[in-house]
Amino acid sequence: MVSSSALFHPIRLRIVQSLLAGDELTPHELHGRLSDVPIATLYRHIKHLLEHELIEVADERRARGASERSYRVSASLANPSSDELRSLSSEELMTVFTVFVSGVIRDFDTYVEGEARDLIDDRVSFAQADFWATDEEVDAFFASVMEALGKVLANQPGGGRRRRALTTITLPRPEIDGV
Repeated sequence: MVSSSALFHPIRLRIVQSLLAGDELTPHELHGRLSDVPIATLYRHIKHLLEHELIEVADERRARGASERSYRVSASLANPSSDELRSLSSEELMTVFTVFVSGVIRDFDTYVEGEARDLIDDRVSFAQADFWATDEEVDAFFASVMEALGKVLANQPGGGRRRRALTTITLPRPEIDGV
């Protein structure tokens, strides 16, 4: 991760979240997903993310006499190294996490305010579960989650599929009474 501070702005985080689905999107396609963001503001934030090497140009083609670019998340952001993660200060980590969580809250608010919402039919859920596990058991658990997720990540739109988001947060719990 070249500059974590580039993600401190909610719009920039939303741009990156839109691209994290593996899509390569043009600014106009991004605007379709972030319609509440003025197009000029979107271009400004795309430029900022490019300058900080968090996104990159995936393709560039001519359209109506102008150059049209599509963007994707850079490999350095999609797969930050252990050293890059360790280099963030507590304050930087808290800021990035706060911006991330505020994006999740915004997405849920958008869903809840929609007219056709049905938590049961839409398979909406949110939960937290405490469990006991060694580091190796947690690694095996996430490997199985990633294997299952890989199967649906390969799906293309259509055939009754809806775009969905999976958000997970796993943290160690503080010890209680020495346990």
